[in-house]
Amino acid sequence: MVGIDHLDSPLTVQIDAYTLTEYVPAKPLESNLEIIFSNTEQNSVTPQPDPCGQLNCGSDLKFPFARADNAPVAVLITDAKELVAADASTATKRVVELTLDTASLGALDYDPGDTVGILPSNSPQTVVLILQRLNLTQQADKNCYASLALNCAKKSAKVPAHIPALTTPREILTYCVSLRSVLQKQFLSALANCTSDLKERSFLASLSSKQGSAHYQTLILERGLCLLDLLELCSSCQPTLALLVEHLPRLLPRPYSIANSPLEGSDQLRIIYSVRADKPGVTTSMLETMVEQHQEQKKPVQLYIYPRLQNTFRYTDEELEGNQILIAVGTGLAPFLSFLAHKQLRRQLATGQTWLYAGAKTPQAMLKHEQLFSWQKSSIIQRLRLCYSRSSMNDQPKYVQQLLEQDAEQMVELLQQPTTVLYVCADGAQISKSINESLRCCLQQALNLNEAEATQQLKDFRAQGKYREDIWL
Repeated sequence: MVGIDHLDSPLTVQIDAYTLTEYVPAKPLESNLEIIFSNTEQNSVTPQPDPCGQLNCGSDLKFPFARADNAPVAVLITDAKELVAADASTATKRVVELTLDTASLGALDYDPGDTVGILPSNSPQTVVLILQRLNLTQQADKNCYASLALNCAKKSAKVPAHIPALTTPREILTYCVSLRSVLQKQFLSALANCTSDLKERSFLASLSSKQGSAHYQTLILERGLCLLDLLELCSSCQPTLALLVEHLPRLLPRPYSIANSPLEGSDQLRIIYSVRADKPGVTTSMLETMVEQHQEQKKPVQLYIYPRLQNTFRYTDEELEGNQILIAVGTGLAPFLSFLAHKQLRRQLATGQTWLYAGAKTPQAMLKHEQLFSWQKSSIIQRLRLCYSRSSMNDQPKYVQQLLEQDAEQMVELLQQPTTVLYVCADGAQISKSINESLRCCLQQALNLNEAEATQQLKDFRAQGKYREDIWL
């Protein structure tokens, strides 16, 4: 997935350059929580590997878009294949396909295009560093609980639902709170109040101020400094665990598209993920560690997932009988691999055409490159249009938007047919918007519409279910 650029190291930041001389720091929230430890030795516990964290919060804690009566359960990683090797020269990410044994989910009913939620965990190394800064190394595995402070000023305050009633500092920091979240200004102001060094304190307070918005935009929103980065920059900052629990958001599950047909075999799912070389995400870092364990131990590794609610981005028997225009960039191809595999297995029902437009950095970075050509040869795909943004061939299109505009007349003619559905799977922040603009241009060109009319036509297609998107950030 596409993310924001990150610093190679937070220590490359010179805090003096981002500290204002005149500012009004954001007003920190009054502290409403406290963490209470047991003083008895009996309550020093050995960490339990599973279930843990949010799974210990009871039925009141809901998991985003989970199907009814489908709590997260442990499944097994039985295989891991590298589909694309990382290549720094072309900024190509490593891409891995996982095979999961899902027998523990029971008889899972799903269609191509459906997704699962994966429960992530923060890296043990990061958790250890924060425990050290909080002076909680010796208490890391002691029982504790979060409670409203005696002097709690906010009547509506409550303990976050994602914190177990009985827990440990390590469990909270590993499974419950997001250590990589975007830091809010009130939290920065609160961190400043926990900082003894005057220069570091001024830096955090300045960053929290209205006058420091430009620096906040640069360091937090664009360059992605997170809590651990600021703790490295500000060595005298020593917040409490209660402060982190109060200000850091919940560590949320990450959605992944199912990349195989349900007809390929029972009790088995495949998912595909990519890894940023500079600063991988929380979930992908966890998955990479699990893959290493699987390969070293030569046995399955446990992972918690749950099936997510179905939406219109699906490929059912109804869609099989019509036409599909599939548009994907990078790992956005993953759900379409399940579409195409399903079409191959339900070929007797597949009476329509399938056109696939897909983009990658290089031919080597295109997922299942040879399989795509095989599907084209066997007429599972009627039109296959691929492009490569790092191609040295200047006379060839480099982006799917260019391919669409080249095929505007024929593509729009197919799109206008009653049974045609157009699917887009791409980055919602940038690429999907650009694809939408290209589609608008195609409608203008093919149907002789003005911009407003073409824009309305796309809105109508969405309302009619002819234009479906799977957008990731």
